Amino acid sequence: NERSKSEINNPDVARNALARCNLIIGFHPDQAAGEIADFAMARNIPWCIVPCCVYSDLFPRRRLSNGFNVKSYEQLIQWLLEKDPSANVCSLDLEGRSKVVYTLPKDRQLQ
Repeated sequence: NERSKSEINNPDVARNALARCNLIIGFHPDQAAGEIADFAMARNIPWCIVPCCVYSDLFPRRRLSNGFNVKSYEQLIQWLLEKDPSANVCSLDLEGRSKVVYTLPKDRQLQ
């Protein structure tokens, strides 16, 4: 049964599952951090990302609003924040890279 598996290999099943999401989460998503935010924003749903690795060599076009390339963890956090003006950041109580960048549902935005 496709629903009992923890891994989805069928693209149609994956699209169907993602179409029903009300929140997109990425915990140390590696190269997918920007795409997670873009996917959620395109669907007008909140997102939450705990980024880890920057992969600046793989993403030379990632730039901050000031024109600097994204090369450090702090710059990656800032880049994610710049993707959505309603995005926020806080730190989780765990070891290692623990900053979480997130948005809230539109009806729950922070003032």
